[in-house]
Amino acid sequence: MKELLIKHYHLYPKSQIQDMIKLIYQNEFAGGHMINDERESFKRLCEEVHHIKKIGMEKEIFEEIGNDLFRIHLHSIENIKLSTINQFFVISANTIKGSIESYLEKLNVLRKCITHKELPFSIDKYENYIKEYKKIGYPPVRHSEVYRNTYFPSYRVIKTQYKNYYDVFLKIDSLMKVKDKIIVAIDGNCGAGKSELAALLNDVYDCNVFHMDDFFLTPDLRTELRLKEIGGNVDYLRFKHEVLSCIKNNQNFKYRKYNCKDGSFIDSEIIKPKRLNIIEGSYSMHKTLINDYDLKIFMQLNRVEQRNRIQKRNGKEMLNRFINEWIHLEDTYFKTYNLNEKCDLVYHDNKIRSNHYGYFKTQS
Repeated sequence: MKELLIKHYHLYPKSQIQDMIKLIYQNEFAGGHMINDERESFKRLCEEVHHIKKIGMEKEIFEEIGNDLFRIHLHSIENIKLSTINQFFVISANTIKGSIESYLEKLNVLRKCITHKELPFSIDKYENYIKEYKKIGYPPVRHSEVYRNTYFPSYRVIKTQYKNYYDVFLKIDSLMKVKDKIIVAIDGNCGAGKSELAALLNDVYDCNVFHMDDFFLTPDLRTELRLKEIGGNVDYLRFKHEVLSCIKNNQNFKYRKYNCKDGSFIDSEIIKPKRLNIIEGSYSMHKTLINDYDLKIFMQLNRVEQRNRIQKRNGKEMLNRFINEWIHLEDTYFKTYNLNEKCDLVYHDNKIRSNHYGYFKTQS
């Protein structure tokens, strides 16, 4: 907290005490209150962007405020829909709770910084501000007039994950401008975060999500020849027939979910193809499927972290099966199909490695 406060003061040296308190408030509570009306939030966002005052200094899109939160500066956004930004903000505001106890501890850090002259504010002014602030119950804080007139702040507070996968949202929004239906595939090694990314997209967009885990190869298809086939341990033909072809033909459908634990099939509910359709899971970019996608995302994870995640998620016994059976098969599939080169976006340890869309031109 101390480092964050000092860093922000150096970035914005005209900051007043209330601006530092606002930073602490956002660090603890994000938006600070539940947002029950997304449409009203979106309306305010559109109005703000329309009247935004361009500033002389170029700002990065994202500014870290700690606690896995960032400010996304509206001055700097390009090629992304405001409805997407609004969803980032609304979801973040509605999921970050914070606590008054933690908030007061962080305010005390500011007090110590002032007392030790690490920040050039009057301790008497700080104490007087906090005294009056406490009387009204520690509500959200506005930027000072000096700060507003100097830096023209215009931003939303969002969770780190939206910053980490900003390129994915950029590309999807770009595709939505030119395509009526979009199919996105997320492939990568086990534990890399494919399901989490798919869930993140599902939170922001009205989309369908399909899991390749539902299409593991059934025992009757596990012939010696099939098990020698690279990428052959999923039923890609059934997936193509029951899911992909129906999406592309824009017809309602049901598909069968295979439960590998007991060998049973469960019928899905009736699915209506949506404008955005997400397929996640290893082998989703099998050579028979890869040409059906509009956006291909590949996710990698270092071996140590991969094993830690698998053990936490599946237990030690299953970790041994992953190591002895499945990880090698995945690695062979990735290398043979050269997915690093064939995908539009490649992430390593949740950080982007390949990018074709100019996002970093605005980054320092």
